[in-house]
Amino acid sequence: MKRNYYFLTAVLFMSLNTLHAQDTADKKNVFTAGINYQSRLHYFGRTDSLKSSGIFPSIGFQLKSGLYAQGTAVLYQNVLQPLTYTGSAIEAGYRFPQSEHFSGNIFATKFLYKDNSTLVQSALKEQAGVNLNFLNKVLNINTGADVKFSDKTDFGATAGVDHLFIMPFPETKSALAIDPTFNVYGGTQNFQNTYNRKRTVNGIPLGTETVTETATKFNILAYEASVPVVFVKGKFNISVTPSYVVPQNLIVVSGRPDLSERGEKMFYVNMGIGVRL
Repeated sequence: MKRNYYFLTAVLFMSLNTLHAQDTADKKNVFTAGINYQSRLHYFGRTDSLKSSGIFPSIGFQLKSGLYAQGTAVLYQNVLQPLTYTGSAIEAGYRFPQSEHFSGNIFATKFLYKDNSTLVQSALKEQAGVNLNFLNKVLNINTGADVKFSDKTDFGATAGVDHLFIMPFPETKSALAIDPTFNVYGGTQNFQNTYNRKRTVNGIPLGTETVTETATKFNILAYEASVPVVFVKGKFNISVTPSYVVPQNLIVVSGRPDLSERGEKMFYVNMGIGVRL
């Protein structure tokens, strides 16, 4: 969603100008601010048992060179918790010059969650990665790779496709974009396997011992279909993104539900409003 939202708003702002104006606008510093609401918080379909929702105020600044920085506050709520601040994310990176057939960025993010945060994703401490989007009139191909740091290090990969529909309304200086998207998310998972093993010495049985093995495996984490819809008028934009996520390869530890991953197929909606100056 983050890649699509930035890409769509940038494309729509440029679609309101002539080609010469686009080239000029691309060389300007840009300030952005907005607020988003998400009806269900999750991490690749993994979620808490309280069905939390969240609100994310954010501000950002991008230099004409492509370097950018942005900060996002994370507030969540559920049936037991009123709207509460639980942490922030600070991202810095570089957006490649956008062309007719390519866009992308590299980034590094620092997560500053409170120690008592109950969100699944609050275990993350840092993340760094790259997104590369290959654009054409038939089907855009979106790829990404990242490394996530928590108590352990995990690697992730994203692959997806989308088809962008743009409807400009020059007479009102506005535009609408609809972007049906399908993504596959993959990544490493760290898990433990405990079992009993018979011990022998020179063929003489000495009973059994409990063995715990730690393993890391790359798996498909989730499939997700979404339809971002973004409307831009002047310097302002609003967005609505209905999504359906299907988690895969949930870690289940026999007899230890506290160590097992909780996840479910879910429909959720992200709504936002922002300004770009």
